[in-house]
Amino acid sequence: MERRTEHVTNPPAVPPADRVPGRCAAAADKDPTGCEGPPDAATILDRHGREVAGCVHHCARLLAGLEGARVHPFVPAACALEIYSRASELPPFAWEIGR
Repeated sequence: MERRTEHVTNPPAVPPADRVPGRCAAAADKDPTGCEGPPDAATILDRHGREVAGCVHHCARLLAGLEGARVHPFVPAACALEIYSRASELPPFAWEIGR
C-alpha cells in the first residue's frame, strides 16, 4: 500500500483577494500609498508562521500593525534594517490617520 502525504502551505498573512493591479501582496486594501521598489523585496512572517512578500514600504507598514511579526531571516540585512527602521516610526494602520 502506498502512503500518500499532502503538502499543506500556510495562508498568507494578508490575503491577496481583490488586490489593486501593480501593488504588492503586503499592501493593505485600504492603504492608498504606492509601492516602493520590487514587489517581492522582503517577506514578513506573522506570529503564526504565515508569510507575505511585498515591497519595502508596505512590508514596513504591515510590520508596524502585526503584533509578533518579523522580517524573514533570509531577507538581505540592509533591506531588513530599512523595514524595521520605517516600522518603528509608524503607528499600526498608519493610513487610517493619514500617514
